[in-house]
Amino acid sequence: MNANNIPPTPANTMKPPVIERTPVFSTATFYPIKPPATAAALLETGARSTPVAAAGQQEDKSPVSTWRRHIGSARLTWSKLSSGELERIEGNPAKLSILLLRHYSFDRREADLQVKNFFHRNRV
Repeated sequence: MNANNIPPTPANTMKPPVIERTPVFSTATFYPIKPPATAAALLETGARSTPVAAAGQQEDKSPVSTWRRHIGSARLTWSKLSSGELERIEGNPAKLSILLLRHYSFDRREADLQVKNFFHRNRV
């Protein structure tokens, strides 16, 4: 008899069947990475270095569009701030400082210092 006082029978002594499982892989196709074009090669072919410039469009350099590219970094730095709040301040350091005062209870000096360091580190 076993530990549970159940007599061994063929049903409770059999091991479960081993099922061979095939590994699951991503369906993504991998392509070889092209080496970056050198400046000399670009000059010879007359090609543009950026897809935006190649499309004949001007790259948007407004402060709001620049700030939108850094919202993800700001969310990583200050997780209590929502993306909506960060979009609404439109990259204004004073408004960002006020958000830090509200959400993190920093004193004014600490909030200003964190904002200054963030803008310097991310070149906003």
